[in-house]
Amino acid sequence: MKFKPSQIALSVSLLSVVSISQFTSAQQRIRFTPPPSPSTSTPSDRGTGAGARGCDKEFAGLKALVPSPSPNDQWGLTVSDRPTIWFNIPTGVKAGTLVEWKLRNATNKVIYRTTTRLPKTDPGVVSFSIPETVAPLAVSTYQWDFAIYCESGTRDPNNPSDDIIDRPLVKKGRVQKVSVPPALQQELAEAKTPLDQAKAYARYGIWYDALTVLGKQIQTAQKPDKAILEAWNELLRQQKLEGKASATVTSCCKL
Repeated sequence: MKFKPSQIALSVSLLSVVSISQFTSAQQRIRFTPPPSPSTSTPSDRGTGAGARGCDKEFAGLKALVPSPSPNDQWGLTVSDRPTIWFNIPTGVKAGTLVEWKLRNATNKVIYRTTTRLPKTDPGVVSFSIPETVAPLAVSTYQWDFAIYCESGTRDPNNPSDDIIDRPLVKKGRVQKVSVPPALQQELAEAKTPLDQAKAYARYGIWYDALTVLGKQIQTAQKPDKAILEAWNELLRQQKLEGKASATVTSCCKL
């Protein structure tokens, strides 16, 4: 079967268009560049407190959306004065669930601690930010502890202090505050959209801030932008953090 020169030219032209399109698509995708792993690791997660049943079954699948450079270690970079930590809770949260949130400095001193009861929350991703009342983080490494209690309530409604406190499920991780690299600072200044900002953070390995830019856009939008959602899912996929309900970002939680 013989082809006319015009047919060959058209085929070559179409192939070129497809190749350019694929290259452009790859260029537009968010890409996380993992920074060098730290020399020390996070203390392992383990429940503490009274009670024997624990919360492992009730909150099965609870996961901090933070990379694991090594087993039993969750760690990432931020340039934010008060970073946000994201968790996937595929089981959801019932109203009144008790949580405790702590942040320790490099000498293990607790610099922020709060306990609160959460509102009813559908299965999905929740976030916890360090509030403005806390002094801006200095350049250093910090450990966060997140404890969630499954059996929390009161035995006697007339005696709020008579709490039922079960052994919590505890998640631990680290956030390392670094100075903004000048090149990243320039890219952020030139970024035209939140997606551009997230891509810039991801290129420089600034995990917490890349995820937070995307997550906040999804949280606050009535109908999240498709490109933002794709970037969110892609970022999680690259670090093997995607999972049940991780595509759903809830409005929870303010501490």
